[in-house]
Parts: sequence; structure tokens; C-alpha cells
Amino acid sequence: MAEAAGVNNAMIYYHFKDKNELYRAVLEDSLLAFENIWDHEVFRSGATARAKIQKYVEEFIRFQHGNEELRRIISMEFATCSDNYKWLADNYFSQSYRKLAGLLKEGMRSGVLRKHDPSVAIPSLVGMILHSFIMRPIAEHVIGSKMELSVPKFSRFVTGMFFDGLSVKTDKGGQK
Repeated sequence: MAEAAGVNNAMIYYHFKDKNELYRAVLEDSLLAFENIWDHEVFRSGATARAKIQKYVEEFIRFQHGNEELRRIISMEFATCSDNYKWLADNYFSQSYRKLAGLLKEGMRSGVLRKHDPSVAIPSLVGMILHSFIMRPIAEHVIGSKMELSVPKFSRFVTGMFFDGLSVKTDKGGQK
């Protein structure tokens, strides 16, 4: 690692006490873009909870497109329950979770969303996105073509599923 960076090991250990601290510094640098999702003006505006959730989904999908290796690393950290998964959750994902929970509660108060448990809804929303990216190579092999995970199309699909499900809207008599 030191050789690739053009420095000696002593220089690295001057700044980082061990490999784990160096690893976390690399993750921190990579996760800045994830934190920046919440910097979009819509989150400071009077937009509806639905519009804010839509923007979060769009930006999260955009982040996934730009951070494939990071997604793989973080997926492994979570899947193995490594020493770093709590650090990642505490330093990055808990803040985003609280903000999403606030948006969901705002949506419930305004009547846009049914009452539900954010602790189930948030992993479902985020999981819909993450799992689609993680499963993409297998799915593309099985279906024999590329999956459409572009920001505009995939974000519409995800938010449509989240807000409306797959059901065709019917009136109270069961008619379309």
C-alpha cells in the first residue's frame, strides 16, 4: 500500500496507528458523497415528504452507480458483522436513518403515508435499492439482458413500489 502511494511505511504509521484506522480513513473519504445526499436544497425546502423521499431515492441510486466497490466493501462488512459494521452504522448510517425516519413521520402526519413502523420501512426502502444493485449480475445472467437501473427509471420504480406497491388501483368495489 505504501509503495502504491509513493511513501514509506513509516509515513503511513505516522498518520495512522494501525491498518484498521487507515481502512476507516479510506472509508470515511469514500462516504462523504453519501453524507452529501442530504445537502440537496429539497431537504431544506417546504417540499412534501413524498418529494423529499423521491429525491433521497434518486440520490441514493446515483451514489450506488458511482460507488460500486464501496458498496461491495460495505456489504461484506454488514454481512460478516465485522468490527467495522457498528462503526459504519454509528458514524454514517444512523444519521441517514434518523433523517429518513423524520421524513416518514412527516409523511404519516400529513396523510401521504399510512401509519407504519419506520424501523421496517427504512430497511425495506434502502434494501430495494441495494439488493437490486447487488443482485444485478445474477439477474442479468438469468434474464439474459441488462437491468434498467438508471436514476430516472429506477427511482420511479422504487418510489412507486414504496408508496403504491404493485397493485393496480381499484375502487372500493374492486373495479379498475
